[in-house]
Amino acid sequence: MRTVLTLALGLLFVGAGFADDKAINTNCPKSGKACDGTHVANVKDKDGKEVKVAACCDKCVAAVEKEPTKYVPAAQANKKAE
Repeated sequence: MRTVLTLALGLLFVGAGFADDKAINTNCPKSGKACDGTHVANVKDKDGKEVKVAACCDKCVAAVEKEPTKYVPAAQANKKAE
């Protein structure tokens, strides 16, 4: 029984470690279009924490990577940047 409990807790913690692998948004911060998660920019937010920002295409990924200070707040709000 102890072994089963240990394995179950281990799987729970391993699964929790992958929660950060998801993008913080579902709408492209550059175009406003819906994103399916196939195009993702790995950038840092204002606190220096690495976040994944989903985009609708590779051109938008490049724009997010070029200007993360503009696009990360929009991604966090899940809307198009102003």
